[in-house]
Amino acid sequence: MKLTPAAVLLLSLALSLAAHGQAPVETRREALVGQADAGELSTAIDGLEALYAETGAASVRADLIALLIRARRPTAALEVCPGCPIDSLSAGELLDLAGAARDAGEPRRALDYFTALGHRHPEHAEAWLGQALVYVDQGRYVLAESTLKRYEILAGPTLEAMEARGYLAAETNNALAELQARQALVERQPERVNEIRALYRLAVGLGASEPARELLERQPGLFNASDALWLHYYEGVNDIRLGIHVDDHRSIERGLGRLDQVLESEDVDHDLGLLAERDKIVALAQLRRFTEAEAMSQRLLLQYGSLPNYVLRARAHALSGLGRPEQAIPIYQAILHDEPQRGDDLSDPLYEGLFFSYTDARRHREAQRLLEAWRHAEPLYRRDFTGTTQIENPNLQKVLLLDTMLMAWRGNEREARAQVDAYLAEAPANPYLWQLRGDISRWRGWLEQAQADYQRAASLLGPEQRDTARHGELIARLQQGRWRGTVGQVRHELDSAKPSVSRDNLEREWREQRAAELALSVERSDGQGGGSTQASREWLSDIVFRSPRDDNGSRYYVQHRHQYGTFEEESLRAGYVIAGYEWNLFPSQLTLSAGHGMQRNDEPHFGATLRHDFTDHLAVTLGAEYNSLTTPLRALNDDVHADRYRAAVSYRHDERRTLGTELSLTDFDDGNLRRSILGYWQERLYQRDRWLLAATGWIGGTRNDDVQASYYNPERDTHLSGELLLEYAHPLGYRQTFTQGVTLGAGRYWQRGEASEETWSLGYHQRWEFLPSVSLEYGIARERAVYDGQAEHDTVLTGALVWRFP
Repeated sequence: MKLTPAAVLLLSLALSLAAHGQAPVETRREALVGQADAGELSTAIDGLEALYAETGAASVRADLIALLIRARRPTAALEVCPGCPIDSLSAGELLDLAGAARDAGEPRRALDYFTALGHRHPEHAEAWLGQALVYVDQGRYVLAESTLKRYEILAGPTLEAMEARGYLAAETNNALAELQARQALVERQPERVNEIRALYRLAVGLGASEPARELLERQPGLFNASDALWLHYYEGVNDIRLGIHVDDHRSIERGLGRLDQVLESEDVDHDLGLLAERDKIVALAQLRRFTEAEAMSQRLLLQYGSLPNYVLRARAHALSGLGRPEQAIPIYQAILHDEPQRGDDLSDPLYEGLFFSYTDARRHREAQRLLEAWRHAEPLYRRDFTGTTQIENPNLQKVLLLDTMLMAWRGNEREARAQVDAYLAEAPANPYLWQLRGDISRWRGWLEQAQADYQRAASLLGPEQRDTARHGELIARLQQGRWRGTVGQVRHELDSAKPSVSRDNLEREWREQRAAELALSVERSDGQGGGSTQASREWLSDIVFRSPRDDNGSRYYVQHRHQYGTFEEESLRAGYVIAGYEWNLFPSQLTLSAGHGMQRNDEPHFGATLRHDFTDHLAVTLGAEYNSLTTPLRALNDDVHADRYRAAVSYRHDERRTLGTELSLTDFDDGNLRRSILGYWQERLYQRDRWLLAATGWIGGTRNDDVQASYYNPERDTHLSGELLLEYAHPLGYRQTFTQGVTLGAGRYWQRGEASEETWSLGYHQRWEFLPSVSLEYGIARERAVYDGQAEHDTVLTGALVWRFP
């Protein structure tokens, strides 16, 4: 179309007017931007805001957004034009607003701007970098990785790419990748002080102590004393973790020493000190220094109100070791509530710690339910540490062993032993099965067998793994009485063995076996009937003090026995003061005693008893006494003394059954020779958790010469009796128990020249085990006995106190 001259004139005029109107806006905008560059940022922003309100010019808007971002006012930048369509924004505005939205904590809005910029300009590298950073902010790490790779294709390995890589690695807890990224940054720009410090702290946290120490030594001016302490702290923590992982107490002790140095330093800050104290609790508990660990735990709990779960785990371990399982149980339960996956963790299953706390507290039913649930959760196979090969699940094997132990602890040792033998038939080279077999044999009293089992276990283990089997064997030897040569080995183990449960058990067994002991017992009977009583004793008390055992298992003792009774309204008193020596001649023990009678007993006393254990099951005892302790008080009142000779055989089949017999001759110096024979049988009928039902049967008889005597002296008699015992044990704490029980007995008594009569007894007793070294027992019984054809009813009170001094 051809324009007329008038149209050309009008168009030129319009263009001239437009240019004339626009020129002042651009001039004013440029002046305001120059003012900002000169340092008057606030004034320039106010001017641009007024100019933008007046004109609405896009160039003014872009500069205003840029200056607000420079002034660190990202929210204000976003409010410049909140209703502007994204398509109307320039590339620069999109980039600025995206950064402002990210700084203002609006990642979704930032992503919208970065995405729009990337769609409009696919080759715009900053758009892809921005998207990657926002994706990291949002936790969308796969998208972050892909967009970051796109940026690196467009821009190459820039410093910004390295920083983004470090940020992504930090957010995904990929410490190695973060270390690589920060190392690359430092190599590219060695003057970046913050990155050097970040690299140092990262290396320290990763346990890369050598690179961290090189940084510290290369540029000491960048680091202070606190930075050096952090390195020392992490080196200590790494020693502790390594020691726990490989079961090396020396490494844990090194780590503990480093932590102590950190805590003793004047430069330690609060955060580092708190971390060091927490990790010290873990180390102390692992070294079985339970008292220190619990004291520190209590202090931190009072100070801060809570502890992290890994420290609570150590505290629960310490409480269990201190014999306070009831306090450890809720801690284990709380950790499992927060982190249920730790229950069956292969390296440290919390179910195991909770199981032993239950059993120490004698909450066996809960322990059984825990094992059943744990066993249900364990598959037959698990992948090894590489994740590529399936192996037999070690946790499942552990559950089976714990179940067998619990079976024995609940009172079924025989079935537990059979279960172990069944497992051994399938895996005869499993050392832990042989070790458990040794434990069960020892609990059953088969000490020779236990030693053989422990030796077999040790032969299948490496030198560094034999402590438990070796300690079990030494405990069995102490319990057997084989002290000669054993005590030296015990001392060596206590000095050199690493801290462990078996070492603690060995130390406790040795301490309690060798301990001095004070035993007091008293019995009072109050007979009512028409005939003479068999023995005139109405009061009998014994006080025995035994010295500590020497290294051969021998010890001295002193004994005071006192008898008091009334006969024909006359008070009768007699007693003995004796010194003795228990001479350990394993497998024999010879007990020698010498002393003198008191009051109505004016004769010296001598005694010798020899016991020989042929096997774990069979033992024979021979004894002789001059002025025997069994002499009736009425005989002593008549100035009649007695010597006694005896022989006994006992057969102990296992923890359930014992048979025995005893023959004795009592030679009274009034011409009477009493011949006695006794046979007995003891059977544990039932034991389950706290309940015990046992039975004892006796058959015996005596034959006496026809001598007139005031003491009971039938020509011939026979008795047959049996007794049932029912006990219930109530735990008071670790190794502390209150037990109460009833006894019910019945029998028959035959005496030449008299009609046979029935006998019976009914009793009740209580036993307190306040501490492992103190026990108190007392009881009352009502009995019916027969003497010379006449019944006599006795009320018998008994009491006993045993106090050991480990």
